[in-house]
Amino acid sequence: MIDEIDRKILALLIQNGRITHEEIAKRLNFSRPAIHQRVAKLTEKGIINSYTAEINWEKLGYAIDAFILATVYTKDFNEMIDELLKLEHQDWVVLNVYRVTGKHCIMLRVKAKNSASISALHDQMLQFVGIVETYTMLVLQSRAVICDGLEQIEE
Repeated sequence: MIDEIDRKILALLIQNGRITHEEIAKRLNFSRPAIHQRVAKLTEKGIINSYTAEINWEKLGYAIDAFILATVYTKDFNEMIDELLKLEHQDWVVLNVYRVTGKHCIMLRVKAKNSASISALHDQMLQFVGIVETYTMLVLQSRAVICDGLEQIEE
């Protein structure tokens, strides 16, 4: 599927999504066209889906990082997830919605300005038909793991 060079390219892109093909080529001792071709193939295969920015939400005023789990009774989880993704408010941002196993079958990752924002989000979620309970976990500390596991991917 991918070889050692592709893994190294992916590792560099994970560390810095804005790194140029020229810089990757220098670091890996390859030509820029060779790197360009490899990145294009990784994109074509769907291995590279997008390039994103890592945002410092605290500097934007969103000091609370939380996971909200919801117990849901519904026949259409995709519709429920779509509705949850539409939740908008100036005091919170829904980053991801996951369908998970267990008692709580939906989990949201949210950023909020304060605890009152989390409370308002809970109130809004409980208005949804099918959501019967919520449970919130506040993130006290997080640390990103860069590239861990890429070396385990088979060629």
